[in-house]
Amino acid sequence: MVIREAVNDLNRMRKIVQVLVKYGFGDLLARTKIFEKLGMSSPSPREEGSGNRNVPARVANMLCELGPIYIKMGQILSTRPDLLPDEYIEALSKLQDKAPPVSYKIVSTVIKDQLGETPEELFDEFQTEPMASASIAQVHLAKTKDGKEVAVKIKRPGIERTVRADLDILYSLAHIMETVFDDGSLYEPVAVIREFDAAISKEMNLELEAKNLTEFTKNFSGRNTLVMPEPIADLCGQDVLTMTFVGGMRLDEVEPGSELGKKSALNLIEGMYQQVFEDGLFHTDPHPGNLRIFDDGRVGMLDFGQVGRLSPTMRNTIVLFGLGVILKEPDTISRIVYRLGAQKKRVDLSALKKDIQEMLEGSLEKRLDKVDTGQVLTRLLNLSHEHRVRLPAEYVLLAKTLATIDGILRTLDPSLQPSVVAAPYVKKMMTERFSLEDVRGGLGRSLLQLTGLINDVPEQISQILLDLEGGRMTINIRDPEVTKLRHALRGLGMDLLWGLIAAGLLTGSLPSLMTPGPAPKAAIFCIAGAGLIAVAGTLRYVFSPMVRRMKLRSWLERRWNNQKDW
Repeated sequence: MVIREAVNDLNRMRKIVQVLVKYGFGDLLARTKIFEKLGMSSPSPREEGSGNRNVPARVANMLCELGPIYIKMGQILSTRPDLLPDEYIEALSKLQDKAPPVSYKIVSTVIKDQLGETPEELFDEFQTEPMASASIAQVHLAKTKDGKEVAVKIKRPGIERTVRADLDILYSLAHIMETVFDDGSLYEPVAVIREFDAAISKEMNLELEAKNLTEFTKNFSGRNTLVMPEPIADLCGQDVLTMTFVGGMRLDEVEPGSELGKKSALNLIEGMYQQVFEDGLFHTDPHPGNLRIFDDGRVGMLDFGQVGRLSPTMRNTIVLFGLGVILKEPDTISRIVYRLGAQKKRVDLSALKKDIQEMLEGSLEKRLDKVDTGQVLTRLLNLSHEHRVRLPAEYVLLAKTLATIDGILRTLDPSLQPSVVAAPYVKKMMTERFSLEDVRGGLGRSLLQLTGLINDVPEQISQILLDLEGGRMTINIRDPEVTKLRHALRGLGMDLLWGLIAAGLLTGSLPSLMTPGPAPKAAIFCIAGAGLIAVAGTLRYVFSPMVRRMKLRSWLERRWNNQKDW
């Protein structure tokens, strides 16, 4: 079984490499020595594709040819501007995740295995032709025994095994790329694949999507802004998700600026505010295909495989960040970005502050109703990347979500003035977070934390002074450079030891070779051993930087560390 999987993976990798060569990435692969490892001949310039010089477009076309799983990867990564440059995000966002539908016979078998009965026995009606078919699942319309219209989402049989095999290959290719092209960029191939791994694992978990739907429908049960499908618990399983059918119109069926468009735009704003600031649970991919408009102005949302979660602390941070943008406070914004992000190297905070100030002056010098919120958020993400600060995924997803919503709002109601619409929400946020009357508000919590700090600080200072006076204080200082120096000295010592051993072997064997008669076998073995030590030492210096970067634990992370996720 293991051997067969290895052979299949090897064949699949060869096909992937052939497609990469076809789209003009052969020279890149040649530098990784992968052709030699796969037993393939390096492509000649004539064999390489050279059609479209636009690299992002070539990548998008290449993913289309590789198949539905890779299209899904492109779609998921198009929501992560922190992982890929803007031009790639734009190209990948146009990908359409479509796949040939599986037969009704297979669908019926999956439903019977999961729910114990066939579709004809479980439902009053069940359409054999799917209304949508994608790489991970397909959806069929049906009607329950009590007359309720539902959508039944069925996961493709064996999709986990297919995705896992492709992920193993992608991890291998990413590690090779990262080892050969170590340029220190934040766009790290392994990190990109790891994010895709986490995202697609959630998408394939229909039980998790059912839980998300239950939570969303509970949050919006008493609201008249957004509509979500509600899961039918008795008709759900690990590979089957049955939910109420959300009708409504597509966005392109609503006349821009009409009464319905204006009302639905306001409901969408209100609904997103409720998701982000009241619930801390928001839809991360509200593109037009996932939205529906009802006659009363409510907005329906579909596809809850990917959601974002925000803790109260994160929501407070977003409020402070928004206030910093409104008040044009680059110092506040730069410090929040610096504090939230992960930095691999030193960040020049003053340079970051200067760039943010220029961005604010360039974007917000005009009227607020003329500001493109999407461009502002995208520019902030780009600035964080330029200064080598990687923001947490939750904030990036929220920024991308808000940018998408901004574009949809302008489509529904081109005359919408964000400054007028946002004013009551800003006031509401300020009241909730900084109200003196509500101790549960952000200000109440801050005062409580500050009171505890004030009470603790004198006692802690006293303890420090007593420890200093009694000589009981120990200060530990860690310097990464000292650690590197220690490892280098240890390696130098080992090299010196083996060098002395090799020299001893040569010194001991040379007199035997210089005497008359045949050379003793022991002398030959000594010289061979000394030569072997010399060769091993040389290879160590050539390959040890590459081996260190590859990290065996990371190399095997898909195969071993994440095996339980499948």
